[in-house]
Formats: sequence, C-alpha cells, structure tokens
Amino acid sequence: MSLQGLRRFFRDKLSLILGVYIVLQPILDIFTALGVKAEFPVTVGVVVRALFMALTFLYVVFICQFPGKKWCLAALGVLLGYLALFMLQLLLIGGLSLCVDNLQETVKTFFAPFVAVFLIAVYKEYGTYVSTRAIAWSCGIYTGVILLAFLTGTSNISYANSGYGYNGWFYAANEISCIVSIAVPALLFYCLKVLPSVTKKTWWKGALILWTLASVVFTADYIGTKAAFGAIALYMIAALIWTVIFQFKAPSRDNLIRIGALAAMVAAVFALYSISSLRAYIVNVMDPLMDVPSDEINNIWSSPIAEANVGTWLRELVTTNDLVQRIDSILSRRLFSAASSVQVFLDRGLIAKLLGIGYANTPAYGYRVEFMIEMDPLAILVRHGILGFLLYFAPYAAFFVTILRRFFRRPLKALSSLKYCSYLYSCLFALAIALIVGHALVSPSVSIFVLVTAMQLWVVSGQEDPDGLSAAL
Repeated sequence: MSLQGLRRFFRDKLSLILGVYIVLQPILDIFTALGVKAEFPVTVGVVVRALFMALTFLYVVFICQFPGKKWCLAALGVLLGYLALFMLQLLLIGGLSLCVDNLQETVKTFFAPFVAVFLIAVYKEYGTYVSTRAIAWSCGIYTGVILLAFLTGTSNISYANSGYGYNGWFYAANEISCIVSIAVPALLFYCLKVLPSVTKKTWWKGALILWTLASVVFTADYIGTKAAFGAIALYMIAALIWTVIFQFKAPSRDNLIRIGALAAMVAAVFALYSISSLRAYIVNVMDPLMDVPSDEINNIWSSPIAEANVGTWLRELVTTNDLVQRIDSILSRRLFSAASSVQVFLDRGLIAKLLGIGYANTPAYGYRVEFMIEMDPLAILVRHGILGFLLYFAPYAAFFVTILRRFFRRPLKALSSLKYCSYLYSCLFALAIALIVGHALVSPSVSIFVLVTAMQLWVVSGQEDPDGLSAAL
C-alpha cells in the first residue's frame, strides 16, 4: 500500500482502531495475569503495548501530515536524545548488560510521553480522539470481570500475603485500581446518558447497565484499595449533587432517573463498606501497623527492603522523625521502600543527578535500587534525573495550566457540563494517584487511560459551549 493509501486508511479507520485498542485493555491484562502465573519471561501485555508504542512513533514520523508536525517531531527528538544520553551513562557505569537490564522499565516509563505525542498528532491531523463510549466499555469490562470472578469463585486475591481483596482475573491490584479510579467517571457518565432511554424493547440495555453499576459498587468495596473506593464514592456523591442542582434548574424525568440511580449507588457503596474487603484490610492489617515504625514491621519492609536500606539518609529520617514516620505510614511505607534508591541518587555525581540512576543494580551503586518507588514524581526524578523529570512533567504541568486558564475564563459554563466535570475529576484524581499512589504514569496499562481522559478534557474544555447535562446526555 502506498503512503497516500495508508493515509486514507488511517483517516477512515484510526478512530475505530484507537477505540478497539482501549476496549481491549482489560483483555490484555487478563492474558498478562495468565502469563505471569505461567512464569512466561515476556507477557502478552508487554509485547502488545511495546508494539503499540513503536507503531505510534512510526506513524508520527512517517505517515501523519498536518501543519505543526515539526513540533511533534521535535518533541520525539528531544525524548530520544535524552534516552540516548541516559543509556550512554549506564553503558559507562555498568556496560551493555546494565543497559539491557534497564531497557524494559525505561520503555514502560516513557510509553506515556511517546504515546501522548501520537495522540496530539492524530487530533491535530483528523480531530480524532478516543470516545467516551470506548473508555466506558473498557472500564465496564474491568469492573464486570472483577464481579464475575468473585461470583464464580475464580478471583485472584488483591493482597495475597494477607488474603484480602478481590482482583478478578487480573494480576496487579494497584494498577487495576488506578485504571478503574481514572476511568469510572466516564463509565458512570455514559451509563447516566443511556439509562433514561431504556424501553421495554431495549430492556437488555437496562439489564447491562444495572450489572455494570453493580460491578462498580462491588469494585469500590471489594478490590480492597483506598484509591478505588475514594475515587468511586466521591464521584458518585459529586455527580449526585450536580444532578440534583440541575434538576432544580431544569426539571425532567430523565434527571429523576439519574438521581435515583446515583442515590442507590451511594447508599450501596457505604452500606457494603461495613462488610467489605477494604474495611477488613484496613481494620486487620493497616490500622494495627499505623504506629509501628517501618523498620519494625515483620513483612516485606523488613526483608529484603529493610536489609537493603540500612544506613541510608531517608531511612534514618523516617525512623527518627515522628512527622515523617507518620507521613510514611499514611503513604503505606513508600518513603521507606524508596530509601536505598534515593541514597544512590544522592551519592552519585552531577551526571547521575541530571540523567538518573535507572532501575537495575550494579556494583558501582553500593545499594540495591530495584525496589519499586511507588510515587511517580519521585520515581522519575530518581530513575531519570532532573532532565528526565523536566521532560516528563513540564508538558503535564502545561496541560493543567491551560485547563485551569480555560476553566477560569468561563467557570459557570464549564461546571454546567457533567461531561466536563467528569473528565476534570478523572484528570485531577489521576494527578493525585501519580503523586501519592504511583503507577499512574509509569505503567502503560494505566497511563493510556490518563492520556485518553486528558485528551477528552482538552477537547471539551476548548469548546465554545460545553454541553450541559440536558444536551450532553
């Protein structure tokens, strides 16, 4: 096929391709879990997402064509230039083997910025972006699988070491929790859109929506993570308040149906909490350990992480400063587990501080650095240095500055759109996850949802007249 033929094909099919890719994300994660259990060296999820990243790069460089493409090419060039310097530094420190050992995690971390350039390019070229329906269907599959696996007795346990939480047929509870937290506003918004249109002839749509809403409620309480519970419960409450206000302004039967659905979900989420896996995990595991110093907890933090970070500055700070100890407890010991990597970053010279220390161990470091740093800004700063941090977060910061500027230009009009509010909520919660929980930006399975919801917010916030609930739904 000629280059012009490829361009015609993507002009007609790219929106469908992106939608299908998003809808298939939970299927990829199910196969990933199966691959991990089978101890495959490489999983389906890793292969498909790496291939997707490579194809998006090739598309931007060789296929897409629009005014301003040079800026996308410049962004890709800057990213590649940084990565070349990063790998050169690792080559000088530990040879080719250290570069290879760092390759997989580096690709995972930089999946987001490379794919972000692609999404910007296709939007500029065709006005194409991932639809709310695709995001909603994908999130609905995630939550539906979690409930179905529980009902069939085939669910994985979220916290295998303590036996709490139900993670469906997926592997990493934290990542699935982050995905659901970010995508559930789009799912609930979409369900609220369709629900009032259900008739006797389309009863199956109503049944599917009820199953989906039930699965969302179940996931909030039984996946066992505070992030999912907080994200879902807070969105339901906010959407309920919004819809009640709108009902006073423009009364309608459709709004009453939505109010009833949201009120029932809010009541169900808090009613189930008293018997939920989340409450059991908090009461039986988290609360008893809240005031226990990190280095005295007899589990993963005391071995091998505690053995690896003996003598580090951050461990000393955590164990001797009551305030920092409390913060570390609230952060689920994330400061303590990051101590050895932070120490290597502090001990290395200027080049390492600019380019980062990477992810893999080498004798030159003195401390082990392979332990996960579960706060994205700190992880990227330590792993990829000041330059990598700036490359990663400067566009992210610019995005939020632009969104806030657009919001304050017409705040009441923006708030009159439930669609706008839903995606704003998703993006703000994604930022909170990145700052506190981690996995939002450095995990491709999660970061793709950060990107597509951010693109939706970008589009909606740029519209001259954001749709209100009566128009949008």
